[in-house]
Amino acid sequence: MNETPNTRIADFFDATVATYETWAEPLSARLAKAALKRTSVRAGDSVLDIGAGTGALALQAAALGARVTAIDISSAMVARLTQRLAPYPECKALVMDGQALTFEESTFDAAFSILSTTLFADWGVALDEAVRVVRPGGWIGIVHWASPQGSDIFTIFSRALKKLALPTDSPDAPKLPELSAHELRAALEDRKCEVMEVGLLDAAGPLPTPENFMDTLDPFYRIHPTYRSLEERLRGELRILLAEEARRWINEDVPAGRTAKAHLAIARRLFHPVDQLVSEMDRGVGGGHVSRLS
Repeated sequence: MNETPNTRIADFFDATVATYETWAEPLSARLAKAALKRTSVRAGDSVLDIGAGTGALALQAAALGARVTAIDISSAMVARLTQRLAPYPECKALVMDGQALTFEESTFDAAFSILSTTLFADWGVALDEAVRVVRPGGWIGIVHWASPQGSDIFTIFSRALKKLALPTDSPDAPKLPELSAHELRAALEDRKCEVMEVGLLDAAGPLPTPENFMDTLDPFYRIHPTYRSLEERLRGELRILLAEEARRWINEDVPAGRTAKAHLAIARRLFHPVDQLVSEMDRGVGGGHVSRLS
């Protein structure tokens, strides 16, 4: 089978399920809670969770009584989330690419993306898709990293790697898409959404002990081509550097508030004029004088 960017990403996340659930989901769950709190999602609503991982948002929405469809490109993530959604018979998890959703337009009352859609290779297409499948008037919640390296564990990794004497032909580090709060707002407005707010959230995540930092987070760091290319001597040096940087982070950066941040955008899909008339008629607005257009 030919390897594509999607298969590489799927393979990476397939191999990180247990690590992700322990070290990434607690932060994602906190961000998901903030996103849900800013909407009116309630029991019976149809909710899409894009890039759901092990269920940070999906499980919270399901607990509210929402009918959740969670999608992820990783079959292992979907298998784990299917287990965790078992108590909620109206909820399901599917393997699907967020850049090519297979749902009809206006399928969902709300769609959320917690640190996923805006990280896709073609995040503009992914955002188009997220908006497309939400009904007019429905909610869209997007969380995107505001920190250049993303999570704390990758900022610590970047600092340690800069102190390592790497070969000159070492692969370049992957870069996160840069998207400011203004650009995130504009991207949603360009897609005919009314942006209710774009806020900055604290996004400090849990950390392993410095002594076990590299070994614990090894499945995550394998996404980095330089890390994968290291020979044994350099891996040993990096293990020491990561422990040092983790201690510095815990003792200096955390007390100073220099931990990761994330943007949270909450928007509603605007009505097309025809949709507005139909909605008003359905609600009985205008004393019954509004006609449904055929």
